Amino acid sequence: MNKQNKTVVTIVPSALSGIMVKKDPVCIPYEFSRLGFRSVLITGRALVRVPGVEVYELGLISPRRGSIPLYVYNILSSLASSLYHGLKLVRLLVRVRPYLVLTYYYPLLLPLLSILGRVLRFRVVVKMDWDGVIRGGRVKRFVRALSLALFSRFVDLMIVESYEALLNAVKSVPSLYPKLRVVYNGYCDELLKPVNTSRELIVLTVARVEPVKGVHDLITAFAKVASRYPQWRLRIVGPVTDREYFSKLVNLVNGLGLNGRVDFVGPISDSQLVEEYSRASIFVLPSYMEGSSIARVEAMAFGLPVITTETGGSEVVRGVGIIIKPGDVDGLARALDVLMGNEALRIRLSEKALERAKSLTWRSACERILKLVFLQT
Repeated sequence: MNKQNKTVVTIVPSALSGIMVKKDPVCIPYEFSRLGFRSVLITGRALVRVPGVEVYELGLISPRRGSIPLYVYNILSSLASSLYHGLKLVRLLVRVRPYLVLTYYYPLLLPLLSILGRVLRFRVVVKMDWDGVIRGGRVKRFVRALSLALFSRFVDLMIVESYEALLNAVKSVPSLYPKLRVVYNGYCDELLKPVNTSRELIVLTVARVEPVKGVHDLITAFAKVASRYPQWRLRIVGPVTDREYFSKLVNLVNGLGLNGRVDFVGPISDSQLVEEYSRASIFVLPSYMEGSSIARVEAMAFGLPVITTETGGSEVVRGVGIIIKPGDVDGLARALDVLMGNEALRIRLSEKALERAKSLTWRSACERILKLVFLQT
């Protein structure tokens, strides 16, 4: 394919903040640029710079809620944002003449993009940050399924982040199947480069400190095997987003006699994260729900054997790590026991993880998106 003069546009109507530097809204347009395309990022507000990428701001609007019920406000706010952003998008897309538009699931913008796509001859790909499960009451699930079935007609492809998500989505909305494809999330190999340091006897998790991440299960499972491995420590890296839950975790650590064996590290810089991944010997992600964890892929890229729960994207660990059911504390303790007690196994899984991670960069994700678009052509 001749990439010269071909423009790929990524649309992120929300604000683009520093926490997205290693995530798809920043890394995908950056990698399209590295692949030789003219890469354009259209966002509500750009709080970070993306090298090699043209960035246009749509602006953000925040209507006053007043006494309006929340669900009514959300609907009206979505309509207002779509109208406001839509008018600006028309002018921008006419100006840049894209070859491909990658957007996230903003349903009210999709009919407009579909019309523009026919006029300007570009294809529309929607990236769904979704595990494929429609949650809520019966009415909410019905409305959500109907919305997906309707608005999927306005796109060329819909991308989910795992085959588990694809299967879940098709069960909920069978009509999505012809347009659904899987593109795994990647890791930022530009920012996260392994350093030459010795492994230590550390079990590492990188996650927000909140109940859905299952940190309590990890602490409890670690306690079950801690006496057999007195030199091992557990390090929990990530911001505390639930203070009450954090207090319960501290009490749990004290109650289990793990003082000095468990460290709550908090949020850290990328350079510090590189050190954490490089020093650790085992990575654990015991979440109850995931779309597709980037931390899990990052750990593999650093050659860490991974223990994870069977959640969105966990399939990338199959064959290079251990997968357990969410909430299975005894299973998690057994998995820890197996890896903590077998250095040779850790080394073998480390080699396999490194090999698997080679195909899980953001560049690989962009190449996969392009391949899927061509297959549809």
